[in-house]
Amino acid sequence: MGRVPRNGRRSHYAEAITQRNGQGGREVSTTGTKRVYGGMSAEQRVAERRAKLIDAGLNLFGSGESAQVRVKDVVAEAGLTERYFYESFKDMAAFFDAVFECAADMIESQVNAVIVDAPEDGFARVSLALRTTVELLAADPRLIRLFFVEALGKGDRAGAHRNDILVRAAENFLHWSTVGTPSGGDGRDARLKAFAMSGATSELLIAWADGLIDVTPAELSDFLVGLYWRANLP
Repeated sequence: MGRVPRNGRRSHYAEAITQRNGQGGREVSTTGTKRVYGGMSAEQRVAERRAKLIDAGLNLFGSGESAQVRVKDVVAEAGLTERYFYESFKDMAAFFDAVFECAADMIESQVNAVIVDAPEDGFARVSLALRTTVELLAADPRLIRLFFVEALGKGDRAGAHRNDILVRAAENFLHWSTVGTPSGGDGRDARLKAFAMSGATSELLIAWADGLIDVTPAELSDFLVGLYWRANLP
């Protein structure tokens, strides 16, 4: 079938969040005494609870019932109580931002790790980055809904994130196409192409997430790579 897969495997998302939030960090000292319980400092326990909440948020925002997500739903999914939600987040808007940022950082870090040894050729690097991004999204449909329905598409949170996502994606296109190459050339032209690719890629992924285009992940990757190639013809 060519539609977005709906039952992808779980990613190592929680582990990535824990690392991002300082799991294994320094011990916290209170009145001269290090508060360590079960081999974990107070700071480490806060980071662990935050990671559980964010992973719960991905499960909930990545589901079809995301518009109704409340604090009590998040803590129930995480196996915690409400006091621990407010330990790390002011409200649901701040929580969604944190879930989104962690997911975006995770994808970017995995893509950058894949292209680090790629040939010093902009087209080869961008092609690999696009294919890797689509593969990561296809492997975890929660991410597709989070980015391209909730943050970019028809979700209630779309407006606040749309410009940030497009700018972030454009900067990634610039980074992928120029890493390891000497500076020079028409920087303005490069930015125009990067923002054009950012907008086109985002709209295609939104349509894919909504089931408006019936293509496999491989077919979508091929089209995006071809689009980038045509945009860079002399």
